[in-house]
Amino acid sequence: MDTRHPLPSTLLGLAALCLATPRASAVMFLETGDPAFNTTTPGDNSGWQYEGKFGFFLGVPIAPHFFITAAHLPGVGVGTPFDLHGDLYTTIAFHNIPGTDLRLWEVNHAKPFPTYAPVSSGINDIGANAAVFGRGTQRGSEVFLAAVSKGWRHGPGDGVKRWGRNIVTGTVSFPNFGELLYCDFDQPGIPNECHLSVGDSGGGLFVLENGLWRLAGIHALIDGNFREPPNGGEFGAALFDCGGFDVGSSNTWEFIPDEEADITSSFYSSRISSSLAAIANLAPEVNSLASEDYSAWLRLYFSPSQIADANLCGPLADFDKDGINNLLEFALNLDPIFNERATMEAGTGLRGLPLVRIENISGQDRLTIEFVSRSAGSGAGLTYIAEFSDDLSDWQSGGTPAVTAINPRWDRVKVADTSNTTLSPKRFARLRVVDP
Repeated sequence: MDTRHPLPSTLLGLAALCLATPRASAVMFLETGDPAFNTTTPGDNSGWQYEGKFGFFLGVPIAPHFFITAAHLPGVGVGTPFDLHGDLYTTIAFHNIPGTDLRLWEVNHAKPFPTYAPVSSGINDIGANAAVFGRGTQRGSEVFLAAVSKGWRHGPGDGVKRWGRNIVTGTVSFPNFGELLYCDFDQPGIPNECHLSVGDSGGGLFVLENGLWRLAGIHALIDGNFREPPNGGEFGAALFDCGGFDVGSSNTWEFIPDEEADITSSFYSSRISSSLAAIANLAPEVNSLASEDYSAWLRLYFSPSQIADANLCGPLADFDKDGINNLLEFALNLDPIFNERATMEAGTGLRGLPLVRIENISGQDRLTIEFVSRSAGSGAGLTYIAEFSDDLSDWQSGGTPAVTAINPRWDRVKVADTSNTTLSPKRFARLRVVDP
């Protein structure tokens, strides 16, 4: 376990719980204080679709009858509904994971989740460029010390879900919280660099593992509070430099010397992989990927009323108006509520429209088409057919598909045209997807 951290370790005991009031509600950003920033899907299927509202907080489904969130959330109890994109699930019980701030909530078995988030094994957590989701406060006023900018106060809450990114620096342990992943609020940071604030508890931290975005942590703690010594007013903030401030609470304060290098503040998320055995004792399905057909997939993005409207959510409808129908978005690992026409990357792509190009194969130039496909065991039930033509009228199948398994849900497929392009200078390729 990596216990290194730029702040003295005693500060971990003084980290402020991300408790919230009904007013407190988002992820705070280094680059902007615009309250409309990152309030819609990031478009890369990195976890937004799995985040449901639970009271004033968030939670993540991880098994047919269970979602996971922070144990310390106020204002929720048995009977509080879990809202996944407008579809309500009734909570019937909760189960605490001993020694942690994780709580597994059970929903009525008559209405299970049709699909759910895969969870991280922990192998890629440290150093990951993580996707971060929450409903904490907006970015407030700028914090200065001796006319030098240090970060921003927690601002007003609006209940809006937001997403950001941060690098998982390492792990720490904290009494009654177990092992926590932590991320530093760095300047200049990475694109969409974010911190958490009051109200973000229960949101998910997702990392990319084996070609899937997987739940690695549930938000629990932040560094703070702060004051300007010796007797300044106490405040919560997202600081990229804590140097020169007292950190702690009205009972215990510790001064952080102002050094040349920034001393970052951090947020902490309960590590899922450390508690995976305990979680699996209650929800064995957490160790396997959910089977996912088109109907189940729709419920990760759309409300029940939207799904009932074939003009919005039918297989041939185009909800986000990007020229790609919903069935193809499902088939190619695209986000149906994000307007984009991304093409997959050769050899490594995980999502996107098929890549068509000329390649030299055994000394001959041939047209190839490369795409991602849902695997035979994923539950999708789709058939992918690569075809080639001289005239956009007479379409013929290509050669034998070369299939590379990415994970149990997705494959990467390449098909080469059987015709030499030097003999057929006009050549076209297309992919048909058939849903039985």
